This record gives sequence, structure tokens and C-alpha cells, in this order.
Amino acid sequence: MLDQASSRAPTQEPALEDYVERLARQRAGRVGVHIRLSQLTRANRRPHHVSLATDMFAGSVQPLEGRLFVLHNQDLVFIARTPKLTAIDRAIDRLRTLFSEDPVFADQDAIPESFCTWYRLEEDFESLQEAARQWRQDAEQAQIDYVRKDASEGLAPIDPELLARLEYTLGKTDMTNFARRQLVCTLIKGQPPQPLFEENYVSILELQNRITPGVNWLAEPWLFRRITHTLDRRLMAMLMKNDAPDPRPFSINLNVTSVLGPEFRHFDEIVSKRLRGRLVIEFNKLDVFADMGAFLFARDFLHERGFRVCLDGLTHLTLPYYNRARLGFDLIKLIWRPDGLEDMLPDMIPALRDIVREAGQARTILCRCDTASAINVGQQLGIVMFQGRYVDMLHGLATKRAAQRRPS
Repeated sequence: MLDQASSRAPTQEPALEDYVERLARQRAGRVGVHIRLSQLTRANRRPHHVSLATDMFAGSVQPLEGRLFVLHNQDLVFIARTPKLTAIDRAIDRLRTLFSEDPVFADQDAIPESFCTWYRLEEDFESLQEAARQWRQDAEQAQIDYVRKDASEGLAPIDPELLARLEYTLGKTDMTNFARRQLVCTLIKGQPPQPLFEENYVSILELQNRITPGVNWLAEPWLFRRITHTLDRRLMAMLMKNDAPDPRPFSINLNVTSVLGPEFRHFDEIVSKRLRGRLVIEFNKLDVFADMGAFLFARDFLHERGFRVCLDGLTHLTLPYYNRARLGFDLIKLIWRPDGLEDMLPDMIPALRDIVREAGQARTILCRCDTASAINVGQQLGIVMFQGRYVDMLHGLATKRAAQRRPS
């Protein structure tokens, strides 16, 4: 888990443009679709609505051989090699059902052409190529506007020159000062918390404030992504140099590309020998669906080497659209939101409980549990594994009581 300083996500337009260029000689049988969620009313474009729509679409097209991109304006672009369009049509129709009350679908028996644009790459490659170029330019302008806003508020953006210095500094920085740990525990009523493993992560906010005070690392998302890859390497190096390794299993959140790099293979050789089969690698759902082919390769590699794999970043709203077993994850992690009780209608509880049961009670973790209410709702859903400050507090109290009971 990277404790980020902002919720602003990296834009994917440059990766989309690069991907389209690489398909120039692989057009046969490929289609693309541009879905304009940006046309929805503001009320239907709140973050949790867009996240739900994206997850719903991604889950529906997951069996296809394709890539999904989320644009800066919340539009979706999906490109796949498929002889049949029915799966994509069904996924889009589910979006229409989700937003059926929105004016864009008013009095429409079919998906309006203004909401979706289709591209058959054998015939429309140049049109998609030009569209990808325009999307990238629009994203760059939006980023400039965002950076100007940041600067006007007194928080300077990061730039390529600063990034080079920052990467050098991060390479020399002692990460132990910014490393954080948090337990994942089994919580069963009437019993003390039972630790399962410990997540290791880096506090991005503390690093930013210490190394470059007044500079917003997330002001340029693609440069920030470079930073996360650097931090992946530094975190692995720190864990490998631990002179007194904790025998307890642990997890780390990595980029898919970091797992495929040489540093991870060295990390595997050094660390996993003493904890074979008990280490967990967590992937964020957006990173997984950004390049499904790379993820599938990384997942199989990790399983072969004895690691467990966890899908991070789900909520109770998006959980129904991810099939843990089909995607090949050993664990899934749900994020508790403070407003979860408001979103969770009473009739949702039985359905979510069934999903948790199907996914596996011993394979589902509820994280960011900072209050007793999070634990209570999680237990109503049948969840038994929890993570968060409230869990840390319960474990600390249980440890203290156990120590007091020991004979002196």
C-alpha cells in the first residue's frame, strides 16, 4: 500500500497512444470502443459512480484479450482482438442500466451514438490513431491547467529535472525512516486478534514533506509513476538488507512491471527462501487492468515461485464485478469507506455476504478499518480478516493483557 499524498490518478493517454501505434501492423480482428462517461451529468460522475462503472465494465470484458484505458475526463477506451462484439455490447448495456436515469439515455431504446464510438482497426486505424493523439493532447492541456492551479495555491509541481535529482536522492535515502507496517488479523467475536501477515509500505506523504517540502509529487502523474517504480526497488532493497528478519509473513504492494524486473528476481532469491509460500504481493486493480497480459504473466510467475497474490482497491460497490477465482487471486482486499454505511442499503447485506462466501471468507480482507463500525459491518458480511488502526489497537490491547497474565 503506497500512502499517497493525493488521490489524483495518473492519466493513461500517453500509454494509449503508444499502444495504438504498436498495433499498426496488428489490426486484423481488433476493435476499439470509446465510451463517453464524461457526457453523464455531474451527479452521475462522482468518483464512486465512475469507479463503479469502470469496475463493472472491466469485469464484464475481462475474458477478452484486450486493454482498458481510463482517460483524464473519465471516458473509457477499450481495445480488443475479438471475433464477437456481444461481450462488449453487454458491458456497455450494463452501463446504460446503471445510469438509466441520466438524460443522456432519456427516451432511448438503444445506446446513443454520441455515447459510444466504435473503431474497426482494419478500416478505422487512422481515425483511432488521430483520436489517441488528440486525447493525449487534451490530457496534457488538462494537466497544465492542474499544475497552474497547484502553483497558484503555493504547491510547486515536479518536473523532469527535479525528477532526476529526486530519483538520485531516493536511491540514497534510508527508507527505514519512512517504512510503515500494519497487521492483517483474523477477528472472531470473543477471541483476541490473530495476526496473519504484516503489510510493508512507504509513507509517500512523509517522504514528500521531508525530501521536497512544498513540491507536489502528484502534480505530474506520469512522473509520479516513475517515482513509485523507484520506491518499489528501494522497498525491496530495504527488506533484503534486514539483518534481523521477522519470521512473520508479510505483503508488499508493487507495480506489475516491478514484479517482471530483475530487482524482484533478486528479492525472490533472498527473501522468499525463509518464508516460501507465505509472502503476499498486492496489485492495485487499475494496474492489473491496464495491461492484463503483463498481469497474467506476473501472476503465474509469482504462483510458480510460491507467492500469494492479492487484488487491492475494491469497495463494497465494486466487489460484485470481480471474480477472485477467475482472475487467479489468492486474496482480495476491500477498502472500508467512512461513508460506507450510507451507501450500503440493508438489502445489499445478504447479496454481499453471498459474494464474500463465494470468494472465500479466508480470502477476503477488509482494510482501513479505523473504527469499530467498520469491523461490525465487515462481520455482518461474513468477513473474518481485517486491517487498520482499530485492528492495531485491538491487537495491542490483547498483547498487553497477555503479557500481564504471564508469571513474572
